[in-house]
Amino acid sequence: MKKKISMIAAATLALSIMASTAMADTLKTTADYKDLTNVDSALKSKIDALLAKQVFEGVSSDSFGITQNMTRAQFAKVASLIFELPIDLTNQTSSFADVRVSDAANGWAIPYIEAAKKAGLIDGMTDTTFAPGENVTIGQLDTVLVKGLGKTVNTSSSPWYTDAVNQATSLSIHPGDKVGSAIATRSDLVVGAYGSSQAFNAAKTPTQGQGQGQNQSQGPAILSSKASGDQSIVVTLDQPVDTDLALWSINKEGAELSKTVSWSLDKKTAALKLSNTVLSPGSYIITLSGDGLSSIRTVSSTLAIGSSTASGTLNYEITGSYDLSNVIDSGITQAATGLSGYTTKADAENPVSSKFAKKITMNATNSSGEQIAIPGIIQSITSSDPSIVKAAVSSDHKGYILGNKAGTATVNIIYSTQNGENKQTAVSVQVKTDAVAGQKIEARKSSYTHTATVTGGVYYGLFNAYDKMDLKITDNYGIEYEQNEAQNYNFALNTFFNPEDIVGNPSNGSVGTVTVDTAGNVLVTGNVTRFTLVAILPNGNRAYTDVTVRSNQ
Repeated sequence: MKKKISMIAAATLALSIMASTAMADTLKTTADYKDLTNVDSALKSKIDALLAKQVFEGVSSDSFGITQNMTRAQFAKVASLIFELPIDLTNQTSSFADVRVSDAANGWAIPYIEAAKKAGLIDGMTDTTFAPGENVTIGQLDTVLVKGLGKTVNTSSSPWYTDAVNQATSLSIHPGDKVGSAIATRSDLVVGAYGSSQAFNAAKTPTQGQGQGQNQSQGPAILSSKASGDQSIVVTLDQPVDTDLALWSINKEGAELSKTVSWSLDKKTAALKLSNTVLSPGSYIITLSGDGLSSIRTVSSTLAIGSSTASGTLNYEITGSYDLSNVIDSGITQAATGLSGYTTKADAENPVSSKFAKKITMNATNSSGEQIAIPGIIQSITSSDPSIVKAAVSSDHKGYILGNKAGTATVNIIYSTQNGENKQTAVSVQVKTDAVAGQKIEARKSSYTHTATVTGGVYYGLFNAYDKMDLKITDNYGIEYEQNEAQNYNFALNTFFNPEDIVGNPSNGSVGTVTVDTAGNVLVTGNVTRFTLVAILPNGNRAYTDVTVRSNQ
């Protein structure tokens, strides 16, 4: 997922990196700016170095503007210069409608914006707008600087800037202890730009004698990759990894397959579930990468799925963990009222339809150990004690189990083999008293632009947080809830939404309000142009989405 550097702020600040129409006879130093008198010596030395390279200028003849916020136009210039991008200073044509050469405030930045865009460092707010006068957050600052150093940034974590901040910190270019959502100042830009410039120049002159591949980190290795049912591949590593930084891909015959990823608690096993297809015969290449992160090197594994019509005798087995919560006996399903976006009690207590249930996963391998793609093959499924475990078979011959009350029961399964023979197997299921609870939460959309009705400068808009944040929640039993599923079962997951950093247009008076109801419906009223929507689990885990409010006019 590609994160656009597109967070907006309330108003355009005074220009702080100006286009020079004539070169001064003598370069400025920190001694020439009154507002740098009490700045510490370390920061002064960085500013002097950047002044000497003509990367920075003051906001006036005697003021550097050290505490001012930077703008997107200013940042584009600094990024273009420190990474030595090809810049056509004669270019007066912008690919963005809101950046014009006639604009006295930002027209000077056209060559730098175009250079940064072409290099893939900074995107527009939309395909046609850049918003040159708006602010930049620390997360956005870190993202551009890390990308400028040739690294790939993973924006699928929560918050989206986690990887960028971690990489920037390890590279010593992250400004102090600021969080990624904070607005970046010119002081922050100095710290990041100086460190990035040093790292960029060092990369151009590698240490003598360092051979190719010599400095490659020793990350995890893939121990095994196995099919799990008809949609999932389970991959086991030899060591735990930082799951927020790990990137998985599944490729079949040159095509990249869409999937979702869930991790075991020890962070050594990942379940990759295909989103829109099932495992069919063929060769699957599963790759784990960290995109330049020292803790994860790129490793791959190949999984062969055979044809069930020409594979000889098959070995069938049940895989997966079958611990469940006592959702019926505990009374939690009583809250499934069908109101406020919740599912109904009947659906929550039906093994086939309930998200509290688990699907029985069966795999098949041939005599060579090759995984075989199989459809739903379960003909019947029964529980030795239905008061503990409820069991049922769906119309497509898949088996499901649901926890009723605490205890252990045996689930007996009759399945049909490829030659039509019915066989029997069984699995032990434990039902616990540990209540279902959200354990991990992820917003797969780090930004969202909402078009609202505007009357007299007042915004009014309504959207659903689960949908627009593209939420995925994993509970303490490893069950995943996606978007409306998370909404349907929030009576158990207890996700709470909080709008933060609400900003309005200063010319329209007081800032308006953002409220979220129990169904996750977000209501924007009054003078609101942006805010951060935060989804919070009871254990404190959070997911973030930056929301921009636009007029429909």
